[in-house]
Amino acid sequence: MIRALVLGSQGMLGSDLVASAPPGIAVTGMSRREADVCDPGQIGRVLDAVKPAWVINATAYSRVDDAESHEAESRAVNARAPGLIGDECRRRGVRVAHFGTDYVFPGDATEPYDEGAAVEPVNAYGRTKLEGEHALNASGAEAVIIRTQWLFGRAGRSFPRTMHDRAGSGLPTRVVNDQVGRPTYTVDLAWATWRLIELDARGVYHVTNGGAPVTWYDVSRAVFGHFGRDDLLSACTTQEYPTPARRPKYSVLDTGRAEALLGGSLPDWRDALERFLAEL
Repeated sequence: MIRALVLGSQGMLGSDLVASAPPGIAVTGMSRREADVCDPGQIGRVLDAVKPAWVINATAYSRVDDAESHEAESRAVNARAPGLIGDECRRRGVRVAHFGTDYVFPGDATEPYDEGAAVEPVNAYGRTKLEGEHALNASGAEAVIIRTQWLFGRAGRSFPRTMHDRAGSGLPTRVVNDQVGRPTYTVDLAWATWRLIELDARGVYHVTNGGAPVTWYDVSRAVFGHFGRDDLLSACTTQEYPTPARRPKYSVLDTGRAEALLGGSLPDWRDALERFLAEL
């Protein structure tokens, strides 16, 4: 029996990790209120109480636009906390699973980014998440870093949920059609995470749902089409829809390394989206 501790267990990904722990893994979930990842003393006390073999850090400051004006807060959670978790885990021989982001890349590629591609974040969120990867690696803890992108899930807010609400309310909607990536359902990401833990993975892996890369507009079309309300949707450019944080134009992740270990790709994003919409 593997004992695992999920930090951030009430978030979008954390809740699915707790709900989907496979047989042979005894999982304990703790929210940010129960375990403050910015407090090394509290992290240590939690580890001593739970005595896990693995800690899964599902906490993050994920408000990309807010991070531009609250970079210190973003850095505390995304950059400093992974190093603190790593330090406490290394002292106790505990392994760490941590989640990274496609936003560590500049977005100027034309082919998917593999794990060894050069990193150059274009916004505060990406910078702090990359610093978190470096801090975890510097701690010396045995760790697997799972970079992913465009998350949606049953808990919390996400782009597909917003599109679902707008389509269901009959609201005309404009969506950018020049940012390319792959949507990822947290249910499927949770499954992949548990498999990587069971396989005792180390290093960096890129994990997203399968299927051809798409734009946010493509995702919104699938959601509005689910309601039969494509007429409400129109496309625009990033320049026509400015946001505080700059987004990478092309941040598709190459998932070949993870697929080789997992025995294949995760389900197509359209299949994942239909399952998500059925849940709603």
